[in-house]
Amino acid sequence: MKTTTQPVQLTEKLTHHPNSLTRIQALFEELNSNNLRYCHWKSNIALEKSLSGKTDVDLLIHRKDADFFRTILSRLSYSPAKSKDGANFPSVEHYYALDEENGVIVHVHAYYQVITGQSLTKNYHLPVEDMLLENTRKEWGIELPTKSAELVIFVLRMMLKHTSVVELLLLYRYWNEVKQEIEWLLEEDPVPETMRLVQEWLPPIDLDLYFESLTALSSSSSLYRRISLGLRLRSALRPYARHTILSTMWTGLKKFTSMFYTRVSGSPRGMIPASGGAIIAFVGPEATGKSTLIKEMHKWLGEHFAVEQIHAGKPPSTLLSFLPNLVVPALRSLLPNYRSTRIEARYTYQEDEEKSDSVYPLFFAIRSALLGYDRRTLLTRAYSRAANGNIILSDRYPSSSPGATDSPQLARVSLPKDKYPIRQRLAKYENQMYKEIAPPDLVISLSVPLEIAIVRNKNRGKEEPEELLRLRHAQASSLAFDKTTVLKVNTDQPLEETLLEVKKAIWNTL
Repeated sequence: MKTTTQPVQLTEKLTHHPNSLTRIQALFEELNSNNLRYCHWKSNIALEKSLSGKTDVDLLIHRKDADFFRTILSRLSYSPAKSKDGANFPSVEHYYALDEENGVIVHVHAYYQVITGQSLTKNYHLPVEDMLLENTRKEWGIELPTKSAELVIFVLRMMLKHTSVVELLLLYRYWNEVKQEIEWLLEEDPVPETMRLVQEWLPPIDLDLYFESLTALSSSSSLYRRISLGLRLRSALRPYARHTILSTMWTGLKKFTSMFYTRVSGSPRGMIPASGGAIIAFVGPEATGKSTLIKEMHKWLGEHFAVEQIHAGKPPSTLLSFLPNLVVPALRSLLPNYRSTRIEARYTYQEDEEKSDSVYPLFFAIRSALLGYDRRTLLTRAYSRAANGNIILSDRYPSSSPGATDSPQLARVSLPKDKYPIRQRLAKYENQMYKEIAPPDLVISLSVPLEIAIVRNKNRGKEEPEELLRLRHAQASSLAFDKTTVLKVNTDQPLEETLLEVKKAIWNTL
C-alpha cells in the first residue's frame, strides 16, 4: 500500500520550492501530470541543493515507465551523456539541460534499478525499487521515499563504503555530512518501520546485524567497529552482488588510480555529451574579454564535462620549431623593425606605396611558416580530442582570411614570378598548413568599441602596446569563418548578460 504525507505549504499557490530552477520544476510537473512512478530516492536532506542545480537530481524511475520518461526528457531538451572513462553502470543514465534563466546546467541522474554500494564500483543491485516507490511522501510537489525507506538504503550505502581502503579515503572527505544526514533521517524515529522493511525486502540481512550497523553510524563507534560490520554486511549482500569481491577490489583500485593520474596530470575529467565533443573558439581583438570568458566557460562546463583549454594564438613549440622559437625573443630586441606585428601593420595599413610593394623579410617568412605548423599541430590534436568527446575552448583561431589575426600572413603578398624562390616555397607551405586545420564547431566573436578597449587595456594586468591594440581591432573586421556558426557578442554590457548569451550559444552547439 502506497503511503503519502502532505506537508503544509506556505501558501496555496506556492506548490514548488522557491529556489527550484524552472527547468527542474518543469520536469517534476511533467512526471506528476503523467503519473509516472518515480521518487527522488537519496540524499533528500540536500533536496534544496538538487532543486537549485547545485547537486544532481537523483531519480528512481519504474523500469516500465523508462521509455516514457526518456520521451519527457527529450521534450524538455535534456540531452544524454556518458562517463569519459567508460565507468557507466547498467540501469543508470545521465541527462543534462540548461536552465536558460540563469545559465545553470541541470544534471538528472536516472536509475531504473537500485545500483549502489561503493562509489567507484556500485557492485550491488538491491531489489528494493518497489519498496522505495510504494513508500513515499510528498514535499514541494516531489515524490520522496519515507524516511524509514530512505534509511534502509542509506545505512547499506555508507557501511559498504567501509569495506575498502580506497572507499574509506573518499568517505573521509565528507564524514561530517554523513553524520548530519543520519541524524536527519532519525528525527522522526523511523527505526521500527525501517527494520520491518529490511526484513520484508532484504531477507538475507540479519536484523541484528543491520541494527548494529545503524547504531554504529549514528553513534561514535570506532572505525574498526564500522569496518567489521561493513565486511559482515558485504558478505550478507553477496546474493545481490554484480561482481566477485576480488573483481570489485581490482575495479575500484583501477578507477582510483585513473582518478589520481587524471588529477595529477591535469587531464580533463567528467562526462562527455552523447552528441560528441566540440571545439569552441573565442576570437576578437585585445581587451574584449576573451580570457575572462574562457575562464568562466571552463569553470561552468568543467563542473560536469571533460573540458580543456588551448591557446591557438600562441601554440606551444613543436620539435620543428623549438630551437627557432628559442631565439625569437633575442631577435625581437636586436631587430625591432622585423617584429611580426610591425610587418603585419605595414601590410594592413598600406602606409605608403613603397612599403606596400616591398618584400617581407626572410626571417618573417620562416617565422610565419613555423607558426602555421605549430598551429596545425595543436589544432589537429584538439580536433581528435573533441572527436573523442572532449569540449575544447580555444583562445583565438585561424580564419579563412589571409592576413587576418592568427591566419596565413604570406599569401596576401604577391611575389614576382621566378624571384624569391625560398619565400615562395615558405608561403606555399604556410598556406598548406592552414588548409589542413579543421574548422571549429562554434566561433564566439567578441567586439567592443576601440575607445573602451584602450581604457580596459590600461586597467588590466597585462597591458599591450596601443599600436598592437589598434592593429588587432583593424584586423578584426576581416575575420571570416565560412563553414562555422559565428556568434557576434558586444562585450560592452554587464558581464552576467554576456555570460548568459555565450552559455546559451555553447549549449545549443553541444
